[in-house]
Amino acid sequence: MTYQDTFDLTNDQTFQGRVSAASTEQALIFVNDSRPEFTAPAQLIILNSGNARPLFSLVAGQPGMTTESTDGDILAALQAVWPKYGAAILEAEPPQ
Repeated sequence: MTYQDTFDLTNDQTFQGRVSAASTEQALIFVNDSRPEFTAPAQLIILNSGNARPLFSLVAGQPGMTTESTDGDILAALQAVWPKYGAAILEAEPPQ
């Protein structure tokens, strides 16, 4: 997969919708998780589905992702990047 392929997939509206739907589903599951790197994205996505947008490129960049990827492929890729996205959110938050 080339960078252009990842870019094109990231900007594909159907792919975005599928990742967004999977993200919302996972957010509802992970919102009560005890791991902060799982709850941070969940809370943001529940408050505003637009917060799933960074996941578009993260999921698109996973090996084997194409427009023909199954829902299971998208879910597996999303679950692989979810804690990394969460860790980045936590790192970006200023200490209290």
